Amino acid sequence: MRTPTVCSEYLDSTLHYLEGRGITPEQLRGLLRLDVREHVSDSGRFPLRLFEIVLDAGEQLLKDRYFGARAGVHCSRQAWGMVNYLGMSAANMKEAIDAVVAFSRLLIDHGDVNFESIDEDQTRLSWRVPPRQMPSRHVIEFFFTSWYRANKPLLDCWCSHREIHFQHAGPGDATEIARIIQAPVHYNSHSNAVEFDRTFLSRPTQFPHPEIHESLLQIAREQLANLQLEDRVIREVMDCIIRQLPEGVPRLEDVAAELDMAPRTLQRRLSYINTNFKCLVDDARKEQSRKLIVDSSVGLLDISAELGFSDQSAFQKAFKRWFGKAPGRYRVSMQAVG
Repeated sequence: MRTPTVCSEYLDSTLHYLEGRGITPEQLRGLLRLDVREHVSDSGRFPLRLFEIVLDAGEQLLKDRYFGARAGVHCSRQAWGMVNYLGMSAANMKEAIDAVVAFSRLLIDHGDVNFESIDEDQTRLSWRVPPRQMPSRHVIEFFFTSWYRANKPLLDCWCSHREIHFQHAGPGDATEIARIIQAPVHYNSHSNAVEFDRTFLSRPTQFPHPEIHESLLQIAREQLANLQLEDRVIREVMDCIIRQLPEGVPRLEDVAAELDMAPRTLQRRLSYINTNFKCLVDDARKEQSRKLIVDSSVGLLDISAELGFSDQSAFQKAFKRWFGKAPGRYRVSMQAVG
């Protein structure tokens, strides 16, 4: 599927923080063996996986296990995209949080941000991601620290209770991360979330402006629609690949023809959304193999042919790379649990 991305403001802020700590672009390029700015798309998106790598590199270069959180503090002092502007111009904090929930994918288009009541006094803003697709510890700490610290002045004024929860494991002593975020922090928790008093929701933001907020909502809806359009493009390409797989590995030219577009146009569209045709062929094969393997009436040789593999050994190798088991063993394990 489409590579998850983050807003370019997250990357810009992190690079600025690194430079402020004495890390030159040449040092970062030497460690990563690439120029990260070359991977920012024309629409201002940056691959989430590369953002994880940049944060890991920051930890390594500065020898700071809390690099993600510290970079999040730095980001909180700047405007980090459309969602930030929506929050600043909202009439109250409930409206600002509604914007985070509705448009969180403009920040990180992976998983979903949810807002819920804990009880009559407490509420929770959480980021839910499938367990097998959980972002790195640094990304999670960056995301929550940047939001919390941006709203800390108001949280301090209006909340007697506020704390951060992380699902991942941390050090036995959370004193340092709590000092960075400036809130109590709990690791090994039920979710990645920030909890605070319900009374916070009715409080005004620092710069409420209904007319500007309404204008920004329209722009945010358009930006979100563009992301959703990218999902539709990928779905169309993958469906076309799946239809053509029984005849062998599809060529980009053949898929483009079925979609009634020039090969270079298709290639350019995929490049804009940080993926490529080879990756989508692999994703389509993986998706189709997951559907076929559970049907015991379909032989493994038939699945291999349906996926366009030239021989059984190539299918076996690919399947084990996807799911960690040979197809026969995977089928047996699925039958055991089903």
